[in-house]
Amino acid sequence: FTASFDFPTANPEQNFNAGGKDVFVAKLNPSGNGLVYCTYLGGKADDRAYGIAVDASGSAYVTGSTTSSNFPTRNSIQATLKGAKNAFALKLNPAGNTLIFSTYLGGNGSDTGNGIAVDGSQNVYVVGDTTSITFPATAMQRSNRGGLDAFVSKISADGSRLVFSTYLGGTSDDHGAAIAVDATGSSYEIGRASCRERV
Repeated sequence: FTASFDFPTANPEQNFNAGGKDVFVAKLNPSGNGLVYCTYLGGKADDRAYGIAVDASGSAYVTGSTTSSNFPTRNSIQATLKGAKNAFALKLNPAGNTLIFSTYLGGNGSDTGNGIAVDGSQNVYVVGDTTSITFPATAMQRSNRGGLDAFVSKISADGSRLVFSTYLGGTSDDHGAAIAVDATGSSYEIGRASCRERV
């Protein structure tokens, strides 16, 4: 992410900083001496990217967090900001100049996407953490068990629906940091958990 208003853009989806900190997504050529594309993505408040993945066609998938009520959305599962800070997930076309989909992902608290992965069918997997009690959880663990829980969400290839979404945590703070997906579509998450010791 960047607070610069003169960040170098090339073939952008968004060619300006909309305010505060904006996400940027950049692709360098194989020699590393030129931009294939570089674009801002963001709204009027703070937008931060923490994870990126690329599929076989060169489409880029990005996750992070936003406090902007006007973050650019397209073909979204969730079109509005529901809390102070929501996670987001988006897909850019291989040229970097068109959002295929972009969606908020969160509830009434503070949600951050920290890692993202894509499978062979272009389904998207996001891992992060949330304080929300209204995070859209549809599977396995459907309620927040502590102040901060990890979450794992799977989004369909076209970005139109949540295939599944679950909290993952206990009674203390739990953070989802990174995610990977195997050939069968099983996902693997890592993070950290805080333990409470009873005396």
